[in-house]
Amino acid sequence: MILLVDDDVMVRLMATEALISAGFEVMEAGSGEQALELFDSHGFSLVLLDVNMSGMDGFEVCRRIRERAHGRRLPVIMLTGMDDTVSIDSAYSLGATDFVTKPLNWTLLVYRVRYALRAASTVMELEVSERRLAVAQRVARLGGWIWHVGEDRCERSAICLDLWGDTRVAAQQVPFGLLSRVLSPDRQHLHAAMERAREGVPYQMSFRVQRADGSLVTLFEQALPVRDEFGRVVRIEGVTQDVTERELAEQRIRFLAYHDSLTGLANRQMFREMLDHTLARSRRLGKRCALLYLDLDRLKRINDSFGHTLGDQILREVASRLLGSVRSADFVGREGLQPDEVVARLGGDEFTVLLTDLAHTEDAARVAARICQELGQPIQMDHVELVVTASVGIALFPENGDDAETLLRHADMAMYAAKQRGRNTFEFFTETMQQRAIERLSLEQDMAHALEGGQFALHYQPQVDAVTGRIVSAEALLRWNHPQRGAVSPVEFIPVAEETGLIVPLGEWVVREACRQIAQWRDQGRPVVPVAVNLSAINFRSDSLLPQIVEALESNRLSSHFLHVELTESAVMHEPQAALAKLAALKALGLTLSIDDFGTGYSSLSTLKQFPIDLLKIDRSFVRDLPDDESDASIVDAILAMAHALGLRVVAEGVETEAQRQFLAQRKCGLMQGYLFSRPLPAEDFMRQIEAAR
Repeated sequence: MILLVDDDVMVRLMATEALISAGFEVMEAGSGEQALELFDSHGFSLVLLDVNMSGMDGFEVCRRIRERAHGRRLPVIMLTGMDDTVSIDSAYSLGATDFVTKPLNWTLLVYRVRYALRAASTVMELEVSERRLAVAQRVARLGGWIWHVGEDRCERSAICLDLWGDTRVAAQQVPFGLLSRVLSPDRQHLHAAMERAREGVPYQMSFRVQRADGSLVTLFEQALPVRDEFGRVVRIEGVTQDVTERELAEQRIRFLAYHDSLTGLANRQMFREMLDHTLARSRRLGKRCALLYLDLDRLKRINDSFGHTLGDQILREVASRLLGSVRSADFVGREGLQPDEVVARLGGDEFTVLLTDLAHTEDAARVAARICQELGQPIQMDHVELVVTASVGIALFPENGDDAETLLRHADMAMYAAKQRGRNTFEFFTETMQQRAIERLSLEQDMAHALEGGQFALHYQPQVDAVTGRIVSAEALLRWNHPQRGAVSPVEFIPVAEETGLIVPLGEWVVREACRQIAQWRDQGRPVVPVAVNLSAINFRSDSLLPQIVEALESNRLSSHFLHVELTESAVMHEPQAALAKLAALKALGLTLSIDDFGTGYSSLSTLKQFPIDLLKIDRSFVRDLPDDESDASIVDAILAMAHALGLRVVAEGVETEAQRQFLAQRKCGLMQGYLFSRPLPAEDFMRQIEAAR
């Protein structure tokens, strides 16, 4: 914006019109006093100032503008009808930028304004640049030097000599006097560059220097030969800069780009590049190699129990043990790779090991076994001794894949198979795993449509009173009748549902369907017994559990005592405090709560007695060999004694023989369930069985 100051209204009018037509914004002032008021309250980029005004004249206004901080460098163009030398000198002495005489040429005035604005902008940019350069030289510690070629003499600034750490006279004046401080092979490279510079070839290079105090620094030097009018090199001008910190930062950046910041191992990016390189070399030379894919067993439980800080310490210890296992393998690294280049952390608790130039398949097995053994040793952390094991999958090149993506996928499949086999072991990839993975993926996709397609159903297995033999309750068991596969076992689809997250809507459907069926029996006037539904640990931790149960009961106008909820030991013991709150909320609804498969988990009795549990279910694994197996008999006796002491009812699962029934009845096991009484039945068949017994 331009401030136009003139006490002549016509001049202001015409000047304003010319400037606005040229694209400028204009603010007018009719006196010097008004001009200063406007100047203090607005930001202007230029002032057009008439000299001869009534009151405060233009000279005084210009002087006062220059006294203000924001007016010291502002362009001020004086307008006057006086063209004498004294007036012009006065204007410039007071800080005027330019001087235009009246009568004004409006076109010329616009050009003078544009020139003044452009010049002011250039001056401002130059000042900013000079300030930045001065700061940069101080911060960056740039040292300058000149090599007078004809005299074979150097002039080096104080900063330059400080960078080299050498203040000897020879160092100051002799062109090659500082070369002895440069480490080999950089010394030879710098010497050659300086010789070429005498011939007119510029250079820029970094080199390592040992200063007089013994410290090591990295310097960057840039030199430019200067020729005379005859083309001869008369001097070489150069700058030297300490780039040690920058070099270290760049090394750190390069390291982080290819390494895991927690363990220092190669990261996924570096490992993929090394894997591609190794496969290309092995393919070219006809060599074999192996990819080991590791996943730590149950690290999440440690993180949940002790926190991620301790979990990170464990990951670092695992990385150290992996490197130790690989270093001890004499066939690893024949390609020239170091152990920290063939061991990588892909993320989380997943690691990979690349074994090169394998002579025998057994070599990979030997390393995998050593890794399992090393990682299985106890880890002492913060006065806590922990054991972390690993499941290892092995894929061989070229047998199990000819490219990195395939090899990684197959090694991952083998690792998953190792987990299924019991963890803390290793498995080689087989084609059967590939087929199993395809079938599993197909099963996942089918499950996503099974709920909508009405393919799931509930079967009901009676729970009978041990004394009277009457059916007093039932357990609802989920069944999947696939249109092509037929009946799919829960052993197959429940783990898939848990891993994919489908277990949450599936568990909610079980609750709704059980309540619907009970309500239907009631509305038909048929006998109704409570039904127990199994909820997975994932369902138990879901925030939607309580609202879903309430909705299912209310929508069917069903009393809560008809719905029993069964939970596994692991579900309630995972986070005892959170579990206690959730169990209390379920109990407040009036539900009967039971612990399923009791004895197979790791319940703490002191914790268990705090839970509002009504019933324990003895796992079928303890019932199967009764009454002949003394160990199982002792366990069952202990569970029954504990339950009676805590005032809990007991259901024994898997009762299949009369001998088992008698053994349990003699020990006052109140309820029994198993094939001795009935298999799980469709809803109508189950109801007919109840009605037949009445």
